[in-house]
Amino acid sequence: MPDATFTAVAIGAGALVGASVFVACGGDARVGAGARVVARNAIDRVLLVRRARARLTADLDRAGWRESPERISVFAIALAACLAVLGATTISALPVGDAAVLCATGILTGLGLPLFALRSAIARRRRLLEGELVPLLELFTLELGGGGSAVSALGSVTMQVQGELAVDVRRLLIASQVAGSPSFESRLIDYSERLEIPAIGSLATILAASREYGTGAVQGVRALAIDLRRSQRRELIAHSRRALNHVLLPAAVGVLLPFLAILMFPAVTALQRNLR
Repeated sequence: MPDATFTAVAIGAGALVGASVFVACGGDARVGAGARVVARNAIDRVLLVRRARARLTADLDRAGWRESPERISVFAIALAACLAVLGATTISALPVGDAAVLCATGILTGLGLPLFALRSAIARRRRLLEGELVPLLELFTLELGGGGSAVSALGSVTMQVQGELAVDVRRLLIASQVAGSPSFESRLIDYSERLEIPAIGSLATILAASREYGTGAVQGVRALAIDLRRSQRRELIAHSRRALNHVLLPAAVGVLLPFLAILMFPAVTALQRNLR
C-alpha cells in the first residue's frame, strides 16, 4: 500500500503540471476572453438601458409630463402584471391556449397603453404650441414694423402674450442675456429640436440671418406666419372631412340600411311567393 504522503505529493505535482500545461496552451487567455465577453455584454445592456431612459425622458419632456422615467416604467410593468393576472384567471373557464393568449394580450396592452397615452400627449402639446406660435409671429411682425431690434421686439411680444410658448421663449431670452452663455438663436434651435417643431427652428434661422447680415426679419417672419396659417387651414379642412365621414358612416349603416330593408321587404316577400 503506497504511503499517504507520497500519494498526496504525486497528486499535487500532477495538478501543478496540468495547470502549467493549461496556462501554456492559452487557457488563461480563454478565461480572460470569456470574462471580457461577459463584461462587454453587461456594458452593452447598461448602455441600452441608459439610451432607453434618455429617450423616455425626452418624450416626457415633449409631452409636458413631470413624472420620472422610473415611475412611468413601474406603472407600465404593474399595469401589465395586473392585466396578465386578470387574463390568467380565465384558465378555469377557458382552454389553456385561450387563457395564455389573453394573458399575453394583457401584458402587451399594459405595456402599450402608457406608450399610447404618452404619444397622444406629445401630439396634443405640439399642436397646442404650434397654435400659439402663429399669433405670436403676427404680433412679432407688428412690433418689427415699429422699429427696434428683433430680440427686443420678441421680448415685448412675449410679455404681452399669455401661453406656454411665450413663457418658454421669454425664459430663453432671459437666459441668453447672461455673459458667456449661448446665443438666443442657438437656444431656440435646441428648443425646437427638443419639441420637434420645425417652425420654431425656422424662426431662429431668420433671427440669426437678421443679426449676422443686417437684413430685415419682417418679411421672413410674415412669410413664416402665412405658411403656418395655411398649414393649419389644411389640417382643419382634413379634420372636418374626417369628422363628416365619422358621422355619415354610422348614419348610413344605422339608418339607411334598415330603411331600405323595410322598403324592400314587401317586394321580396311577393317575389318569394311567386317563385313558389
